[in-house]
Amino acid sequence: MDPHHWPAALDRAAYAEPFLARTDVIADAARAARWTDVLAALDADTNTTEHPNVWRIGGTSGFTPLHQAAWHGARVEVVHELLRRGAWRTLRTTDGKTAADIARERGHKLLAHELQPQEPERRLQFSVLDGHLLGLVEARIRPALSIRLRYPQTAVVHEVGTLWYPVPGMYGGFSLKAVPDGVEAESWIRVVGGSGQRHLITREGCRLVDEGFV
Repeated sequence: MDPHHWPAALDRAAYAEPFLARTDVIADAARAARWTDVLAALDADTNTTEHPNVWRIGGTSGFTPLHQAAWHGARVEVVHELLRRGAWRTLRTTDGKTAADIARERGHKLLAHELQPQEPERRLQFSVLDGHLLGLVEARIRPALSIRLRYPQTAVVHEVGTLWYPVPGMYGGFSLKAVPDGVEAESWIRVVGGSGQRHLITREGCRLVDEGFV
């Protein structure tokens, strides 16, 4: 799996069993603070190599290995290895916490410093952008799909530059790109000719700027 790939669905039924088994192994090892096993699991299959940004599909916390490392107070070397592999500092859990937030709350001050996003998080701005992006996703897939989703976070888009958000059952998804004032979102349905749309998402809202491609 590409490290800039966001698993969209909350429902385990949306994914094949081999994918669920691999991500469960990673989630189990991270929850138990078995970091050697986490790294070994990431390296065990080309589909997950170099992608530590996975969480337990169907779980409630939204914790990735980086969040678990913050919780447990893992060695700095473990955190550095996860970051080297592309772990997202800005990713928020279900209750809205970054790994740095968790480390700070748990008293792991050194880890909190290491995990702090390299540029200050503009949380208020990103929360507004998140709302507009959520609205776009919902408008594009409902009522055709009833799937439950974990929506992409625009802070992560700005951290990594580009993010692919495939929606199971859509036969396509959303390609998200960071731009100075917000996020550019291209979306399409592969089985529907001319379904492509490009939107510009800013604090002011979500504006259609192109359509009819793909």
